[in-house]
Amino acid sequence: MSVTPANLDRPPSADEAMGMAWWNILTPSERATWLTKAGPACSVADAWAAFKRHQTTPTNPSPQDTP
Repeated sequence: MSVTPANLDRPPSADEAMGMAWWNILTPSERATWLTKAGPACSVADAWAAFKRHQTTPTNPSPQDTP
């Protein structure tokens, strides 16, 4: 979700809260790994999405999840 003034004062969704908790427990090298897997113009939200895709199909990763 993009950040706009209209949604800055809302609480995070359950998925956003899980993504923030996930990001906060990662080491710097793990963060770098997931940002790389998310793509060149990525954000923490993109890294979270890449992680979730990897969790659902770890034996058959999508091309964008392969460094």
